[in-house]
Amino acid sequence: MFYERGSDMSQIWISFRSLTYAQRASRILERKGISSVLARLPQGVSKKGCGYALVFHGRAREAQTILEREEIPWGQSFLRMESGEFREVAL
Repeated sequence: MFYERGSDMSQIWISFRSLTYAQRASRILERKGISSVLARLPQGVSKKGCGYALVFHGRAREAQTILEREEIPWGQSFLRMESGEFREVAL
């Protein structure tokens, strides 16, 4: 599933394999003017077990581009629907 800009946007969650990577990513993105919230990824959402995620209400695609440029590894991207359901998306 691809996330479409302008669609019903609840939240985009980008997962990380460790708290350290999530914190590092958050600091880098904040310096670039992109706000996010650090959260624990609910158990069962990711195929790779539980982990941490940065939650975005916009600019998630731009955030992924910056993370790639800064060589910060991230995992999967999820759209959290208003119902609370998570769906993996490609940004």
